[in-house]
Amino acid sequence: MRAFLVLVVLAAAAGGGWWWWSNRSVQIQGAEPDPAALLAPPTLGPAEPPAAAKPHLDEGDRLWAAAGADPARAANAPQIALAYSRALRALYGLPAHEERANRLVAERLTPIGSALFFAKATFPNDPTGTFAVYQVKPGDNPDKISMVHGMSRELLNRLRGRDPNDARLQAGQTLTLIRAKEQTEAGREPYFIHIDKSAFRLDLYICGIFARRYEITHGAPESPTPVGNTAITQREWHPQWTHPVSKKVLPYGDPENILGPIWLRFDSAGIGKDGIGIHGYTGADAQIGIMASNGCIRLRNDQAEELFQTLPSPQRAKTIVQIVD
Repeated sequence: MRAFLVLVVLAAAAGGGWWWWSNRSVQIQGAEPDPAALLAPPTLGPAEPPAAAKPHLDEGDRLWAAAGADPARAANAPQIALAYSRALRALYGLPAHEERANRLVAERLTPIGSALFFAKATFPNDPTGTFAVYQVKPGDNPDKISMVHGMSRELLNRLRGRDPNDARLQAGQTLTLIRAKEQTEAGREPYFIHIDKSAFRLDLYICGIFARRYEITHGAPESPTPVGNTAITQREWHPQWTHPVSKKVLPYGDPENILGPIWLRFDSAGIGKDGIGIHGYTGADAQIGIMASNGCIRLRNDQAEELFQTLPSPQRAKTIVQIVD
């Protein structure tokens, strides 16, 4: 009898172990990532995107899924980026869709924007009309070519994988251009900056395509950054700074000059305040993501330099700026 009971216990244990192992295997298999799921659109937040964003999200997802293993470097990457960029702008100001928008930036727009605008790039058959190929002629130089097309010299050089200030070119060499001036004539914004004060971020667009997101610091409660639509009117490298209290003019490099390496001034029209713009910062409280400035937008110095080098002077092409609470 005792032997029989022992056999029953052992059988039950074996059966329970088999049941546990079978279910464990199913759970493990179910946890393995589905390659198709990696291409699925962001689903955080409400199940359905707003009507204004949905067609652009659908187009972006379709193009992304068909682009192969590396959509960010596919031949139609500008077209994918333009669709997703239009979707992102339709999601601005909708708190219920904030997670969807952030995931769209992190998983789609940031990798594509980095490949398009912050690396050596070639898109000879770009259906969006943003990129073009140019063959260097005798007597050309980067500054001359970039001026004609509404670019900064530094951005032109970055797209050909060179130092921002490189002036060397060879006749017959092919370059990638951004047709910012042509986009202006066609009614598209050549450069656009969206600043969200509550989220402490700045989104940069080139010819309607998302390029980069930057974290910012903005105005302190007693000196808030004004909201509204404006434009960049001045682009200055290594700027001097006039102290707001003493009115002393301080050259770049002076320990009291806290502007950092660049200055991008905003037009006072539209925001109702003069002397506001984007700069780096060399002061003691150089934190990002806080309300601390005298009304200006602060970036980390390396990111301020990158933004400066991406944007042209206002005489070459317009940069529209939208600041929201």
